[in-house]
Amino acid sequence: MSTFCKYFNDGVCRSCDQIEDDYALQVHAKTNRCQSELGGFGSSIQWRKPELSLLTGFRNRAKLSVTGSLDAPIIGLVGEKVLDQGRELLSCPIHHPRINQLVQALKTWISQYRLTPYRIVERQGELKGVILFYSPMSKQMYLRFVLRSQECVVRIRKALPEMQAAFHDLVCVSANIQPIPHAFLEGPVEILLTNQSSILHQMGVLKFQLTPQAFVQTNVDVATRLYQTAAEWIGEISPQKATELFCGQGAFSFFAHSQAKEWLGIEVNASAVEIANRSANQMGYSHLRFVAADATNVLHELQRFSPDLVLVNPPRRGLSQSGVRMLLDYSPRDILYSSCDIETLRSDVENLAQAYEIKRVQWFDLFPHTSHFETLVWLVRRSA
Repeated sequence: MSTFCKYFNDGVCRSCDQIEDDYALQVHAKTNRCQSELGGFGSSIQWRKPELSLLTGFRNRAKLSVTGSLDAPIIGLVGEKVLDQGRELLSCPIHHPRINQLVQALKTWISQYRLTPYRIVERQGELKGVILFYSPMSKQMYLRFVLRSQECVVRIRKALPEMQAAFHDLVCVSANIQPIPHAFLEGPVEILLTNQSSILHQMGVLKFQLTPQAFVQTNVDVATRLYQTAAEWIGEISPQKATELFCGQGAFSFFAHSQAKEWLGIEVNASAVEIANRSANQMGYSHLRFVAADATNVLHELQRFSPDLVLVNPPRRGLSQSGVRMLLDYSPRDILYSSCDIETLRSDVENLAQAYEIKRVQWFDLFPHTSHFETLVWLVRRSA
């Protein structure tokens, strides 16, 4: 069956493994799976209609490997059988068009400025990959070069004037140094190459400063509706105090800033916490505060702050046993749980079910053409 994606049709990329299904069929399958996984954890669950996505051009972030040679670089995916025989993705139809335009230009600049692609088997070369993000409302973009060492940083700096002259919206460029002989994985060292260290990222009426290393949802449109929906539900809960665990740069807190008198965000990434506090200060939200800590081990902090509501947005692996135990020990009146993995969500909800039941569920199609989706769950503490 032919689809709108030539890369899928030609067998180059199969990441969108549900792309052959009509979108209505995709939505039906995800709805059924969501209800099947979570339907047993509440006596009268409110099932809200899902928030759906555009079918093309919706992805605002791209993470692409660079293979091939200096004369013929390949930007896209590593090879399937032979890693260094890459698969080129210059015009991915689910990427925002502006990302594709920059990727196509990079192919020329990699050769022109001698940014030698990394050879995985030989463990030679420098450029392992690129990470791009385009913010559609602010129309600003960042670009990260993932490098084996700092050897070609000088040449990237030399290329910057040409890059930014061609792409005026490319306001932030950095080099991520990852010396471990791995196909493509970000390293801990980030070298800023532009005067601007972040991009303006607007979601709805809110404006954030987004740094290259910060977590950001790939589908900005649907993510905005996720945060707006969470803020509406929090308005119904009307907590005096609220805590956001795994908060990153605090998106949920900022969207729901007016729904609680005090907010405390907790995130292990210290740089994300610093940016969140800076954003709160710039917006004049003195009732928002963010601290750096392991979000699965802050029972003392919760007890001291005493929130009525705890919102959790953990990574794909879920809360872990310690995170679940912490929530049960603290026992807030309400929990909002946002998850990108329905299986770990179900497991965590099952462990919380001794004290909580689901009141409301809604899923958000951040990842069309795949089996993945984001789910927002409202859990309420059972009556004693």
